[in-house]
Amino acid sequence: MRTALLGSLCCLLVACQSVTERHSDFVLDAPALASVRSIYIEDLGHDEGADLVEETDSVREKISTGLAESGRFSVVQDPQQADAVLTGLVGVEPWYHGMEGYYGMEGDLDDHELGVGKLRLVDSKTKRPIWTHKYETGLLKPNQSVAERVADQVVDKLMHDVRQAENGSTQNPRNSPAAVHPQP
Repeated sequence: MRTALLGSLCCLLVACQSVTERHSDFVLDAPALASVRSIYIEDLGHDEGADLVEETDSVREKISTGLAESGRFSVVQDPQQADAVLTGLVGVEPWYHGMEGYYGMEGDLDDHELGVGKLRLVDSKTKRPIWTHKYETGLLKPNQSVAERVADQVVDKLMHDVRQAENGSTQNPRNSPAAVHPQP
């Protein structure tokens, strides 16, 4: 009973968090984003908090495959050959809950995986940020792992924002000057 109650409470907290973080993507430079054709993807497991995140290589590979299969980008192996560099932290964070496990007693310890993603696409020459994305929690598709969902969301959001940048859409509030938030 306690486990079910804790699980329900945790789901509610995750849902509330996803509602409060809705507008976490920013197109910082729409013309630059529209001009990007080649991307180098850095090791996405070295930013702050990386020691708690797993499957960074797997998610990186899935992002690389998704971008290459889009036909819009070529993924290059040398940052000098890229128009832009994708950097940040992505992966899966194991999450455990259950009082029995916490106190070291026998019993079930429920485990879940949470997606992690905080990325920047930066101009390879100037190092200025072009686009940022923070992973938003949500429902998985049937037979979809958390790692696949993280990668799919990154590719889908980048492709969506590139299409808007190419079309010169001014409807997107992230293109407004107020949406510009410089990254360190």
